Amino acid sequence: MDERTDLDAAVRAVRAAIERATESFVPSVLEREEGRVVHAADGVLRIAGLPSASIDEVLDVGSESHALVLGLTSRAVQAVALDAAASIREGDPARLTGRVASIDVGDPLLGRVIDPLGRPLDGHPVHGELVTVPIERRPPSIDRRTAVHAPLHTGTLAVDAMLPIGRGQRELIVGDEGTGKTTLARDAMLSQKNTDVVCVYCAIGRRRVETWSIADALRSAGGRWVVVSAPEDTSAGLRYLAPYAATAVAEHFTYRGEHALVVYDDLSSHAIAWREVSLLLRRPPGREAYPGDVFYLHARLLERAAQLSPELGGGSLTALPIATLEGGRLSGYIPTNLVSITDGQIVLNQALFAAGQKPAIDVGTSVSRVGAKAQPQALRSLSGRLRLDYASFLELEAFSRLGTRLEDSTARRLALGERLRALLRGRPATPLGRFDEVVRLVLASDHELLLRLPTARVLDLVTDLATSARSALPHVAHAVETDGVLSESGQRALGELLVGSTAHLLAEGDRD
Repeated sequence: MDERTDLDAAVRAVRAAIERATESFVPSVLEREEGRVVHAADGVLRIAGLPSASIDEVLDVGSESHALVLGLTSRAVQAVALDAAASIREGDPARLTGRVASIDVGDPLLGRVIDPLGRPLDGHPVHGELVTVPIERRPPSIDRRTAVHAPLHTGTLAVDAMLPIGRGQRELIVGDEGTGKTTLARDAMLSQKNTDVVCVYCAIGRRRVETWSIADALRSAGGRWVVVSAPEDTSAGLRYLAPYAATAVAEHFTYRGEHALVVYDDLSSHAIAWREVSLLLRRPPGREAYPGDVFYLHARLLERAAQLSPELGGGSLTALPIATLEGGRLSGYIPTNLVSITDGQIVLNQALFAAGQKPAIDVGTSVSRVGAKAQPQALRSLSGRLRLDYASFLELEAFSRLGTRLEDSTARRLALGERLRALLRGRPATPLGRFDEVVRLVLASDHELLLRLPTARVLDLVTDLATSARSALPHVAHAVETDGVLSESGQRALGELLVGSTAHLLAEGDRD
């Protein structure tokens, strides 16, 4: 009898629960937009049936593909495939995701090679806590910035002495194909191995072997770095997203109060990818078939580089965009756009490169509009006239080729200029320390001493001089390396040491 009573009570409780649930139930409709691909060609899609789509939204297409919305018309959505473009067919379903293009960023990416969507390309999964951030981000407003005040050491004497770069600056590297643009940027990244700067290298349309060569060099040097790669055989959509994704990775560290350096190699390929996408989307072409918004394409990217205010942590993002010239024409469409956006340009000259001057920097057309304000005292005090002396030597050298008879003073200036050029010459993948650069500048300021050195032996001799000076004057070397300061007494002691060491090295050379 008790069991029967318990069963009835249970039945009544279940019935009451069902009645309450029925009374409170409000029917609803699960709404989901799904469109269809009506046209697919070369990775560019037109999709019908997605009236709620928004610009820069990511779509799921088919079973394994993704696309980025780049245009909206009254009849269709214009999108570009981000992956598996060859598998997309007309009639494939397309669904909204409600999210913009984003990437996972954080410390676990350090030392890794990834694609613009954050997927690892080095064969290993990413472990650790990551933060999802949008690839596109508004640049910091002027009240969130402060003046560039800290130097960025590049390890290239010609840059650090004559065209200094500050943290938070945008300095364009431009030149013909094969003039050492990537090498210059790579050495700048290698110079950050013992600093607090995170390096992000963005390879846009580069060959895979070149990208992995950069990654191997960074891995061998140490330091903190990330490589974002969109090789030449990837879709135009991924090549378009690559620099924005690399900037998002760098900004994660910048807004954390740290310092980052991002290299875009190169933005000429980025503009070509955008032109390819725009023409396939049937947008009207402009100059050189580039769309009219190509200036905005790079302006909104490079404006994200900044020295943040102390209220935001004081971090910085330094940008080194690279652009390729055609036949040395600095007046080309994309180079002139980038020159007008950036804070200066380092121009590499094909003739200087062919003559063996590496880096082949044309000091007459190169300029840094910001970095001199952040140049370390040790370099600023020694390099005051170096650029003018070297530029006048190049002009005088061109005049001397006419075969006219030269006066003794002119011949002396030419001899001095040849030795200055040798001092400025660098070795690939061997960036100089700040004290090594100071030794070269002290030697350059002593014309009588410099003229005693045979031109062919200048580079080897100055390397030996820097090594002996570091051992003999450790306190001077420490002050230069850590604080960028060279006192008058230190400069005097260094000058005296160089005079004695030079005489000793020359005597040894004569005996040999």
